Amino acid sequence: MIPHHRLTILRNRHRARELREFRGLVEDYFARLERDADGVPMDWDGAQVARSQINQRLARIIQVVRAAGLEGRHAAHLVTDPGPVLGRVEVLQRIFTAHHVEGLEQEVYDVVDMAIGVYDSERAEALLRTFNPLHYVSVAFAFIMRGPRRLLGALGVGRSRRGSLGASELARLETAAERLSRVEDLIDDRFAQLQDRQAARQSDQSRQLAELAERLDFAERVLAQGRAPERLAAPAAKKGVATPV
Repeated sequence: MIPHHRLTILRNRHRARELREFRGLVEDYFARLERDADGVPMDWDGAQVARSQINQRLARIIQVVRAAGLEGRHAAHLVTDPGPVLGRVEVLQRIFTAHHVEGLEQEVYDVVDMAIGVYDSERAEALLRTFNPLHYVSVAFAFIMRGPRRLLGALGVGRSRRGSLGASELARLETAAERLSRVEDLIDDRFAQLQDRQAARQSDQSRQLAELAERLDFAERVLAQGRAPERLAAPAAKKGVATPV
């Protein structure tokens, strides 16, 4: 799945909406499991319906949360207290046992809320990326660079033909595939840097245009409220000056 920092605005908003809808389903499921005075769930049938909908979306939501960078090496900076580690994606797989473990329900909410925050914070960047031609160039270039790897995969290199290749040939192929992946990552990083520079330049140009528009508007208002220029008085006639006849 495409990482959160490479999405356009439509995909960004779609994933945020999916997370919010999923959170609503989880809240509904937990609310229907609340027990009455007799220890019986409030709405067992409704809880089963909500559980079915959660199961249908859970695999997709886990991918969306992982694409938000809440798992792996990118999640280390998300720890905000010395307590339980935040952003654990695996808690989503324990939704249906959360009511048996104290604090696990809130941890499920925390993970979903953090993912929503990641996509919401990327809204402006996603909008700039949508209208940035370099973004589509980098996507096309990355697709082309993945061609050799897909070709090797289609030929079965590294999977079914692993036993029929020699050790030296297999090592060379794996080295070549590793180099291709490194080159692809390097190209993606360079394109990301170019996109950031262009976004900063566009932001600066937008700020300058906004300032120019404000100045023009101020000048127009000053001119509209200005008074008509006063005429100079005619010079007074000097006395005792004889005029030729």
